[in-house]
Amino acid sequence: MQKLDKASKQQILFLLTAMFFLGVSATDIYIASLPQMVADFHSTPQTVNLTLSSYSIGIALGVLFTGELSNRFGRRKILLGGLSCFAIAAGLITFTPTIWGVIILRVIQSFGCSVILIVPRLILKDCMDEREQVHANGVLLMGLIISPAVAPVLGAYIATYLSWHYCFLFSALVGLLLVIVTIKILPETNLNQIHKMPALPRYLKGYLNLLKNKVFITLTLIYACGVGAYFAFIGISSYLYIGYLHISPIAYSYIFLGLSAAYLTGNQVMQFLNRKKAPLVDIIGIGVYSTASGVFILILTLFFDNVTIIALLATIAVLLMRVANALINPPTQIKIMSHFHTQSAQALGLNMCIGFSINSIATYMVTILPTYPLLSFVLSSGFFIGICLAAYKINHKIIS
Repeated sequence: MQKLDKASKQQILFLLTAMFFLGVSATDIYIASLPQMVADFHSTPQTVNLTLSSYSIGIALGVLFTGELSNRFGRRKILLGGLSCFAIAAGLITFTPTIWGVIILRVIQSFGCSVILIVPRLILKDCMDEREQVHANGVLLMGLIISPAVAPVLGAYIATYLSWHYCFLFSALVGLLLVIVTIKILPETNLNQIHKMPALPRYLKGYLNLLKNKVFITLTLIYACGVGAYFAFIGISSYLYIGYLHISPIAYSYIFLGLSAAYLTGNQVMQFLNRKKAPLVDIIGIGVYSTASGVFILILTLFFDNVTIIALLATIAVLLMRVANALINPPTQIKIMSHFHTQSAQALGLNMCIGFSINSIATYMVTILPTYPLLSFVLSSGFFIGICLAAYKINHKIIS
């Protein structure tokens, strides 16, 4: 374990949290602009939503190898490379004239994001014990709290007074700034770098063994499907609130302030339960039942015609899902890294690969019924939460 003093750990944790904000904000910052992009590119919601799906699927592929690359070449080098890739791709999107050009660059940008999402967690593992990691991951995921609060509102104002193109320029500039800061303050934390990458057959065999493991599959399904239900909201929310419920883009963006508060609440509950040494599986269970309650409330919206009631119930439902994400995500991934200690990078990579693949499916699947956004959201989120709840109920004892 890398020995760092408390001040150094806090400084690095702040930097890594900023990186998480950057990676997640690359979706949040232009979410209110999706309908405008449909009009600007003379396209369809299904095609424009590929800018979301391609980003998720690119991350899903990238995280499979990012951890192992950082084992071989060091956390610092890989992190700097990923940040640079992210920033350059975001800058190029600003000047891209076609939707398919944007989609391709989003894939490239997502490879950089895959580094941002994996390597910081491995850096924390390098220099902290398990309980410290639970706390640090909770802080690290503040990026997931800050981003939905700030990025959609910022992006809505940028798009309203400038253009959605400048949302990507903002991401590029912040990415370049973080590259400079990382060069200055981040040491190499991987003191046991491997001398060569494992042979591909051996590497793939490791993934196959993980896919055969019930603990891994259960924890991953709970994590992936819980987040997938929320990403169904990400994929449909602008069309639902702006197009169907006729809420202005800026007013719509303020909904994400509530979602950030919900995630913060869930994160604080998770941190409190962790300090009380509650079993991680019980914390996960609270999250699973919370998100199931959200889907139940969402179903109720189908029985109302009043726009205000529909907007209120849908928002309450998603708030519960967001609270649940904060309770589920850190504990499931820390249990995976602890259970597969010698394979922690590979296990976390595959876990996140499956998670982002589900996110990609969710953001595309939810637009299959574009003229019925509310029904589409109910069906999509209900599907994913059903899997999440079943995985927890059936295999509760296995992951205890």
